[in-house]
Amino acid sequence: MSYIPRTRRYLLAMSALGTLPGALMLAAPAVAQASGPTSPAPAGQRSADPLPVSDAVTAGADDAPTSDIVVTGSYLNVRQEDRASPVLSISAEDLNRTGVGSLADITRFIPQNVGSAGGIQDLAKGGGADSRDTRSANLRGLGAGATLVLLNGRRVVPADGFVNLNSLTPEIAIERLETVLDGASSTYGADAVAGVFNVITNTRFNGVKLSAQGTHIKNSPAFNVQAMFGIGDDRFHSVISAEYRYQDNLQNSERAITNFFNPSSGAGANPGSYILYSRPRTANGGDVIIGGNNYSQLYDRFRNAAGTVSVVDPDCGSAASQSRYVPAANSPGFGLGSCQFSFQAQNPIRPEAKSYLIHNDTTYELAPGHTLFAEIGIYHQDSNRFSVPSYAQNRIGARPPIVPATNPYNPFGVDVAFVGRAIGSAGFPDYQYRLIQDKVDQRQFVLGARGRIGGGWRYTANATYSRADVQSTDRDTDLTLFQAALNGFGGPNCNYRYSGPGAGATAGQGNCLYYSPFAKDTAGLDPSLIFNLQSNVVSNAKIEYAIGEAVVNGPLATINGRSIDVAVGVQYRKEKLSNTYSDLLTSGFAGFLGPNRNTAFQRDVKSVFAEANYELIDGLNINAAARYEDYGNFNTVAPKIAANWRIIPQIAIRVSASKAFQAPSIQNSAAVLINTNVVNIIDPLDRTTTFRSVQTYGNPDLQPQKADVFNIGTTLLPFEGLRISVDYWKYKYKNQIQLQNGQAVINAAPNGPNVLRDQTTGAAQTIIVQSYNAPSGTGTSGIDVAGSYSFDIGTARLSIRDNLSYLATYDVDTGTIVYDGVGYRNNFQTSPLTSAAAPRWRNLASVDASMEQIFVSGTWRYVSGVRDDYQAVVGAKVIDRIGAWSVFDFQAGLQFGADRQFELTAGMINAFNKTPPAAKYTGYLSTLGDPYGRQTYIRVGAKF
Repeated sequence: MSYIPRTRRYLLAMSALGTLPGALMLAAPAVAQASGPTSPAPAGQRSADPLPVSDAVTAGADDAPTSDIVVTGSYLNVRQEDRASPVLSISAEDLNRTGVGSLADITRFIPQNVGSAGGIQDLAKGGGADSRDTRSANLRGLGAGATLVLLNGRRVVPADGFVNLNSLTPEIAIERLETVLDGASSTYGADAVAGVFNVITNTRFNGVKLSAQGTHIKNSPAFNVQAMFGIGDDRFHSVISAEYRYQDNLQNSERAITNFFNPSSGAGANPGSYILYSRPRTANGGDVIIGGNNYSQLYDRFRNAAGTVSVVDPDCGSAASQSRYVPAANSPGFGLGSCQFSFQAQNPIRPEAKSYLIHNDTTYELAPGHTLFAEIGIYHQDSNRFSVPSYAQNRIGARPPIVPATNPYNPFGVDVAFVGRAIGSAGFPDYQYRLIQDKVDQRQFVLGARGRIGGGWRYTANATYSRADVQSTDRDTDLTLFQAALNGFGGPNCNYRYSGPGAGATAGQGNCLYYSPFAKDTAGLDPSLIFNLQSNVVSNAKIEYAIGEAVVNGPLATINGRSIDVAVGVQYRKEKLSNTYSDLLTSGFAGFLGPNRNTAFQRDVKSVFAEANYELIDGLNINAAARYEDYGNFNTVAPKIAANWRIIPQIAIRVSASKAFQAPSIQNSAAVLINTNVVNIIDPLDRTTTFRSVQTYGNPDLQPQKADVFNIGTTLLPFEGLRISVDYWKYKYKNQIQLQNGQAVINAAPNGPNVLRDQTTGAAQTIIVQSYNAPSGTGTSGIDVAGSYSFDIGTARLSIRDNLSYLATYDVDTGTIVYDGVGYRNNFQTSPLTSAAAPRWRNLASVDASMEQIFVSGTWRYVSGVRDDYQAVVGAKVIDRIGAWSVFDFQAGLQFGADRQFELTAGMINAFNKTPPAAKYTGYLSTLGDPYGRQTYIRVGAKF
């Protein structure tokens, strides 16, 4: 290596993030990142000959290449090292030196990322799309929508309500990852409140590169194979990469921490309960006695004024039914009370999923200084979620499904109503699981041009089309077919129509079968009756982005011999979203899901933005930026001011203040029914807990949620090899968009207009909610401390690293009160869905060593515990705790071959097989730990 001046050596030391996961643990400030050449491109503009991160830092102004590299967070000709926002930068080499099997796995190594949606199931907070392999970024725990995810500086369609990190590009094609840990709406517009996660691909690769990894997780193995091929010269170049991934499903029953009795009762029970509308009687008019218990006398004694009494299944509590009988206070020891069973074991931790991903980057130099570029991404995923056999019965009404007296399985001799699950925890003959199947097709196409205008000015312009089609096929009970089977017209070959039995159809004869919901009969029923118990329901979502953008940047003027660099740009974005549902979901005849409505939305977003940078004195850069966005029914301005001062090579100070914003989702701005969900609701009138429909309506009066963002930090380099970085950060939302909590709605007005009750029974059937702008919003602050020390022992290079994130405040706005959520799970009855578990401490430490062709590393990950406030009332004392999560990872690798073109890597994640700390209802808390246990992996690679 050529001689590096002392100042440059310090900058190099600051940028040397080392091996991953150590690299992932250093939330390095911008001063510590790779410098670009003297004229870096606007975000999204690509390098004609990019340097590795460390080499880019060593390149001085005089010997900088004329090519461009991406600088995340700026459209200006400003070196990344001169910017004030903290930036985490991770190279391809860093990424390769770890056992992560997907881009999404990286989030667990970033302490600033809190509570990603998707992935590991979190029943209590909806965890995202747990029916498929998906994962979001969620910086600072402000919600997945508050972190903007980019691919090569450009937006990607949010197929899951957020951008699935696994859908962006094969890991083999990644040149580096850059995460801006600061508000960036002034540059990128909406959604960049907490920061930006930018994936940058390698556009200059030549040759062939192959990789295959197998990961052993007990009961749930996974593997992926990848390839990359690059060809071309300085004028034309094309790089194509491909990946195939597979992960096996993992069920709650396969981990002790999730294999527990999680009781469900009422409408969610099986064996279910039965409403007696008249006195039970035998065929000759005598009393009905079952198991020595007289149900006729029970009816005489306990019927209410309406002449009804509810009794549990006579087989409730038997070993065969896997249930628990909980008698009522006045029960004679049978009949009255509830029947509990556990759905827990048959629900998944993660689904089975297989996917493929193809990505291509192509550049062509039209003329000197002018280049066309194109990008293509194609992603497909098929997933299978194995779940509890049937949903609970959600819509009961005045007259639930009736088991007629003529049903030979009915032991009561009179018509009775059934309330419960069509299929219980024991399953149905040949039907142990309910299968949810998802298909995701996502593609991204980019075409653009960039080049030099003259006088130091440059331009870039591109058009992006990004689209995702998501089809989900679920199973639910068709109440019409279910009732037909209770009446003796069950089975796929019975001539039964929705208007009634057809010609030749006779109840319980020939092809027409009776269904019995009584537990004693389940195992002996005809398996073909599944036709009446489970019907396919299909939902289709199509999300589209069409984006046009143009930026010019260059020197505006010179003052005191220093250039004022500016960038100005415009962007037009058309967003479309449509949802269509199968007939059963729109009709309202499904037992649990729906009703839903077919919808279609679109909006146009117009933006103008500008940025300026000026080096006031040597080492002191002042940067200002602002962006205006117009959504038609509202508009917003996001300004930012920042400064970075390298006082001396050993000390740098940075400060930034900005206003960031997040626009309402496209569907959330329309006054229509946009979603129907089902949640556990506690009815304050009788304190019963049961599943109920929660219907969400859009709110056209919503305004963008805004946030004040502030960061101040310093980087210290006492001597070569040692780096210490400290940052204080603060985010404070104003008028944050919150979705009304269904429990809070019914608590506030149990008989109000937004609580729909059955007119006969008075039971709550549906809760109506909508989003609103809260008076304030989440406010959070903390301190990040990162340190690294690298030194040589003989021919070996050793590095010690630590990254600590301390959470000082996490104020949660419920819409009525604001409470301090630090150290809590933040799953109170009225906690908003945007809130995340807020442990006080998150820390990652690593030690790694490399010597010629060999490297080894060890990592310690620690997250402090929280109080378990699940379903508690805000303000009530919380005693239960979820313990801390502390695990160790180890990796080792070897390069061999004539040119070290082969590589073998092996390692263990959670090497000591640590079980996550226990949490209420879910068994564990996915935002703190995972239930996978020890993960052992082997990866082989080759490069030609």
